Amino acid sequence: MTAYTPLGGIPYPEPADPANVPQHLQSLAEAVDARTILRYSTAAARDAAITTPAPGMVAWLAGPGQLTHYNGTAWLPVAAVPVFAQNNDAGSTASTTPVELLASASTDPLAAVFTVPPTGRVIVTVGAWINSSVAAHAFMGATVRRVSDGWVSAASTAERACAVYGTARVAASSQSMLVGLTPGVAYSATATYWTAGSSSSSNTATYSNRFIRVDPLL
Repeated sequence: MTAYTPLGGIPYPEPADPANVPQHLQSLAEAVDARTILRYSTAAARDAAITTPAPGMVAWLAGPGQLTHYNGTAWLPVAAVPVFAQNNDAGSTASTTPVELLASASTDPLAAVFTVPPTGRVIVTVGAWINSSVAAHAFMGATVRRVSDGWVSAASTAERACAVYGTARVAASSQSMLVGLTPGVAYSATATYWTAGSSSSSNTATYSNRFIRVDPLL
């Protein structure tokens, strides 16, 4: 009759058990295998290998270099991991509604992809050097979407944006907290840009040294 350790429930043979060493070693290896830190290249490779995860399982993902655990419902990061993206290209826009692409800038859109922590809360920070061509406002915000289907959970608004008024080049940033996101799900925060022209002329806003950062809150 197989016995089990009192804490981890690891099987081991008793003196009266049949002397089948390979079978005993296999039972021990299989029990220990699920309790170690498993290693996979990606989340997809992990999910393909572990079709019925048990609460408490831990797996390392080489891409993006993250330790995850299964909480009984979803795979989540073991610890909150900030995500940072930047673009040093200068670009401009004359749009009066939020856009994700700037004229003359490459590698746009500027986006940070993150996994929502168990709390469902993150802090999104955006910033850049900004100036306007006339005495008017220039804004930089962020649109947050669910990666799987592109559903927008938080659209760009002036209340969650940093703003600069006037033609002087100014370094500006803004932080906002988002709540109610789905834990364990991947979202993207994409930088947006727009202007507010004066009553007599349009405004072109210019941005450089742009960045966006997402900090999960535990």
